[in-house]
Amino acid sequence: MKTLSLFAVLLASAVTTFAATITIASTTVNGTDVFSGPSLTLTSPVASTDTLTLTASGQVFLQGNGIFGTNPAGVLTTAGSSPVGASLANGSTNFGSLLLGNSTLGFVQVYPTNTANGLGSATPPSTLTVTNVSFASLGLNTAMPAGTVLQFRISDTNTSDNFGSFTVSGSINTASVSGVPEPGSISMLLMGLAGFGGFRYRRR
Repeated sequence: MKTLSLFAVLLASAVTTFAATITIASTTVNGTDVFSGPSLTLTSPVASTDTLTLTASGQVFLQGNGIFGTNPAGVLTTAGSSPVGASLANGSTNFGSLLLGNSTLGFVQVYPTNTANGLGSATPPSTLTVTNVSFASLGLNTAMPAGTVLQFRISDTNTSDNFGSFTVSGSINTASVSGVPEPGSISMLLMGLAGFGGFRYRRR
């Protein structure tokens, strides 16, 4: 009876702790995607401690006529009402920056507007990457169940003069997701139980 109880505990542990990766296929986020944009449906639960790896490249223009172009961090790569290397705040984000979220969780800026992403530079990069950054550090502190739909958007207040786009791709890496364990985990569990059974037999 004790052996069966131990088996149940170990099986429960194996079932609830394993890693998963959600792939973000190459997606185009247009400069006009201000109030709605391309979506991503989570195929596994995602905790605030899980991480995002994302590369975005391109330029969006917010003032028409090929001016006020920004990279995904909202740093100007083409001058408009602000010079190259500058940024302009739009509430808690920056105009032209790439956002991720939904209407329930809110939208957060993926790439920080800092010197590493071109702030203050005469030649800001047009391709940016974040690697294994936690959702909590981005500002998404709520656990997201499987089936949650996230959207990519551009930070702006209108779309009448917007054009250009960002191309994004990457992955979400989860550390502890509830579900069926991997085959390797099952094998390790069975080997451990077999060894435990042999130990009990020798004691008798």
